[in-house]
This record gives sequence, C-alpha cells and structure tokens, in this order.
Amino acid sequence: MAATPESRPQLVVRPAHENDAAAMREIFNEGVQDHLIPFEDHPRSVETQRELIAAAVADTWHPILVAELRGWVLGWIALTPYDRRPLLGDMAEVLVCVRRSFRNYGVGQQLMNAIQDEAAKLLYRKLVGRLLAENRDSLRLCLSCGWREVGKHIAHDIAFGERRDVVVVEYLIPQKEKSTLEPPEEKIA
Repeated sequence: MAATPESRPQLVVRPAHENDAAAMREIFNEGVQDHLIPFEDHPRSVETQRELIAAAVADTWHPILVAELRGWVLGWIALTPYDRRPLLGDMAEVLVCVRRSFRNYGVGQQLMNAIQDEAAKLLYRKLVGRLLAENRDSLRLCLSCGWREVGKHIAHDIAFGERRDVVVVEYLIPQKEKSTLEPPEEKIA
C-alpha cells in the first residue's frame, strides 16, 4: 500500500519540556562544533539545557519550541530577551538549532514559521537574529521566512580564537491590532 500525505509521518512543532533536554543539548553542541552559533565555543551541559527549558516554561514570554518526528527531536528554536531596557521589551532574539543530519530539509523553516506565529500571538513587534556571516544557510533560511538583513558587525564574534563577522537580521511582525500586552519587567539586582 502506497503512503499518502496523510499517512506519512508528520513533523510536529511543540513547546519544549524537560525530557527534551538531552536531545536539545546534543543539537546545540553540534552547532557549536560546526562553528555555526555566534558567541559560543563550549559545549552545553544537559543540566544547563534543563535550566533553560525550566526558565522558558516559567516565562511564557520567552518560549522554546522543538520540532519532533516520531518522538525524535530534530531541532529547536527559542525566543530570548533582546535587551533589558523596558521600551525594547516587545522585541526578542531568536536562536534556531537543527540536528546536523536534518539541516536543509525544511525543519528550520517550520520552526521559524512556528516561532513567528507564537511571537505574533504574544504581541511582539520585532524579532532579531545574529548569524555568522559565513553561515549562508541560516541567512537563506531567514530571508525565505520574511526576514531582512539589517547590517554586519565586523570582527564581532571571537569564539574559537577567531574574529568573525556577524550579520544582523530582523523580522517585523505584522500587527493586527495595537498591543495592549505589556512585556514583563526585568528584575534588576
């Protein structure tokens, strides 16, 4: 019997939970090993990943989503605070990580579409990303999802003892109505 689109396994994008920590750490560490993640040059521990997931669960303003196929996490995406200043609280930075063997198969695009939808529901006005200039696949992903290249920071990233350029991208979220949701206040110690 031939497989139909309805019977084929479907990629599911859902909120991350604690059980995803090991897979998410593995995917993040692949990106670090491949020199694809700006400002990172050390592997992440499972405990650190669990802490990040717990923080996202507690702070619904900054969710983490995972892409899963048949119970296997293929990638993840997170909204993180862009800046501590209150007037920039309706902006977030995006980090997307895709398992090495599933890069360029549409996983990143589905994650990006899902986080853009989630950001719109949360009434964000803008998403921002920072990509290594040599990471053309990530730039192509952003551009295909409606982002635009804003500029370049020269010799901005010094991970792995190299000075690498960082491209800044942004996505303006279409606003259907005026935002009445206030971003959470940052607690300054």
